Amino acid sequence: MRLRDLIPSFDGFVIDQYGALHDGAKPYPGAIEALAAIRGAGKRAVLVTNSGKSAAANQERLAGLGFARDLYDAIVSSGEAARAGMADGAFGPAFAAGAKVHVVGRTGDDYALERFPTVPADLADAAALLILGSDAPRVSLDDYAERLRPAARRGLPALCANPDLRMLTPSGQQPAPGAIAEVYERLGGRVVYVGKPYPFIYALAVRALAGVTPRKILAVGDSPLHDVEGAAKAGFTTALVKTGLSAGLVDAELRRQGPVAPDYVLEGL
Repeated sequence: MRLRDLIPSFDGFVIDQYGALHDGAKPYPGAIEALAAIRGAGKRAVLVTNSGKSAAANQERLAGLGFARDLYDAIVSSGEAARAGMADGAFGPAFAAGAKVHVVGRTGDDYALERFPTVPADLADAAALLILGSDAPRVSLDDYAERLRPAARRGLPALCANPDLRMLTPSGQQPAPGAIAEVYERLGGRVVYVGKPYPFIYALAVRALAGVTPRKILAVGDSPLHDVEGAAKAGFTTALVKTGLSAGLVDAELRRQGPVAPDYVLEGL
């Protein structure tokens, strides 16, 4: 079964980006065609991604991989969700306007920090941490533990705007920002998570789908722990695609990977 087989049964689609649509270097076979089929059927599609970057940055990446802007209605990134919640004061005074935060991210990546209401700061001067990216494998989880231990001792709260535990890289799967956040928790730090599988990002996705009810939404992704679990809790029907993090696994293994079994397992898009 492929995604196009399910298009007639749903009015809205929430589709993961990295691992479902592309591998970071090229689209998966049928991905562009599947989005075109959704649009051709008059249905709506929102791309929901655990990326600490802005929607605009993700749109630019997709365009470079051949995904035209008219193939989807909107992009909802965990970075955008974090900005929205911080601007509304949803995460408390440590992340409110003007607060000094130390950013954990991948060297050289642009997280559009000027769009955050907070002020970037060195670790010694920060009042909180903002975990947006991972420098693995260049920086190991043990290295992150040593770097962040002083912050945990000081009781600095952290906000992780990409809860993914693993990420695809040219050298294989590596620890993602969510794994760094887990390290910080083991050090005694307190972490607020924004993104899949947590509810806030799904509320934004429903808003972007402009009136489509949750029961008529199909969520598609490659991660049982993020794409399937979070979408199921939001009331969506779920489909796990056998690409990205789930590549090479048989159906029985995929259904055992997370606490919630997907409604569908797809060979591809």
